[in-house]
Amino acid sequence: MLRKKQLVSLMAILLITAMIFGCTDQKKTGAEEKSTDGVKNVDVLVIGGGAAGLAASIEAVDNGASVLLLEKMPMLGGSTLISAGIMYGAETPAQKRLGIEEKWEDLAQYWINMAEGNVDVDLINYIAEHSGETFGWLEEQGIEFSDDIVPQGVSPALRGHTPKEGRGFGLIQPLEKTAKEKGVEILLNTPATKLIVNDKNEVVGAEAEHEGEKLVINAKAVILTTGGYDVNPDLIKQYAPRANGHISFSARGNVGDGLIMARDVGADIVSKNSVIGFKGVAAQYPYTTPLGGLVFLPGLYVNPEGERFVNETIHYAVVHDILAQNDFNEFYIILDKNGPAEVLETGIEEKYSFKGETIEALAEAMGVPVDSLKETVERYNNLAKNGEDTDYGKPAALLSPIEAGPFYALKVSQAMIGSFGGPRVTLEGRVLNTSGDVIKGLFAAGEVANGQLYNQVYPASGTSIAMSFSLGRLAGRTAALEIKN
Repeated sequence: MLRKKQLVSLMAILLITAMIFGCTDQKKTGAEEKSTDGVKNVDVLVIGGGAAGLAASIEAVDNGASVLLLEKMPMLGGSTLISAGIMYGAETPAQKRLGIEEKWEDLAQYWINMAEGNVDVDLINYIAEHSGETFGWLEEQGIEFSDDIVPQGVSPALRGHTPKEGRGFGLIQPLEKTAKEKGVEILLNTPATKLIVNDKNEVVGAEAEHEGEKLVINAKAVILTTGGYDVNPDLIKQYAPRANGHISFSARGNVGDGLIMARDVGADIVSKNSVIGFKGVAAQYPYTTPLGGLVFLPGLYVNPEGERFVNETIHYAVVHDILAQNDFNEFYIILDKNGPAEVLETGIEEKYSFKGETIEALAEAMGVPVDSLKETVERYNNLAKNGEDTDYGKPAALLSPIEAGPFYALKVSQAMIGSFGGPRVTLEGRVLNTSGDVIKGLFAAGEVANGQLYNQVYPASGTSIAMSFSLGRLAGRTAALEIKN
């Protein structure tokens, strides 16, 4: 009798369970059905796990979508992870706490002016207007910003924010934690290889490689947030030839895969033959190393002709642009024995730095015209003694004479920390084809789609990360809301 009751109870449990799961399966949408081996079904697929990708994923989940985030590298973060974590913004909570009055209209105008007007003004205005909101949203995700807000670029405005801890990691880690807690499925070491389109040329998913196997993801919307292309020499030659051969200090994942995938489905590619210009000693000596970090010293800058050419304290991207305009791939920072001689000595054998007991000897070691360098140093020293740089406007406090031997020169090469260019997008992040029509189901945000945001000169440190967060959020929210309709 007992066994019969147990059997009845078991059958009842099985029947109820079957009914529950049966009803649940009937109510599920196609995007929520159980995935089979080698196939996943999801509402929103985000390709690329940097600033834009994490922001898009969280916003999509918050607006009711199931989300899968693919990242080809072993960790999330992209170029943001290895950056200094600077973000550029106005009307932010941190500024308000400190009583700093920065209007978003002034921020927008600064970006537009730095691009000489050659940008999508609607996109720029949107990012600037929602700048404070984006910073507030990031704080809600657990990011704490320092009260040490400083100028960046060529503006004296106090707009440069950094997280209290962790540099770029301090931006990425809290968002990764939030994304996981909210149910975003994340697959690392999983490069997307192509977008899937139907017979109407609508994007309905993507193919990827995961654990050595092909993975097909069916999605109602795909958001490309794959970063730039500056690690891909072929794409640099095609879209930014002025940066041929320049050192790249961005994430190794910046291979342009998102640009290529978008292009392959007919996206219109915006390109202006420029990059996020930087300066560096060599690929093996990034600015986080002792020798590589010397590129920020405000010594005397001279071109390969031994001539001074710039205010040495100016924004690094402006220096890059001036060199590019004059077809110089490198310049030299001239210092005397009062500089970091010990570190400079480490670069002499590899010919990244040079030494001479006199300016003439230094010029010969560098391979620049002796008379030219000698005349340049004499002129610079006279300006320093007079306490005013009437040539380029360098601040008097940093106008130190070069007069105590031995003398040193650090060779600095053209470098980049990101690229400009990618698929053309609407204000909501929808990708447009070459006819100007929306490619249904495809969105893009972040560095992969920044061609409409810049012209030739990167305007200020922290601009790219701030823009990536703002437009990533917008794309994720738009995609999620659109698929409900």
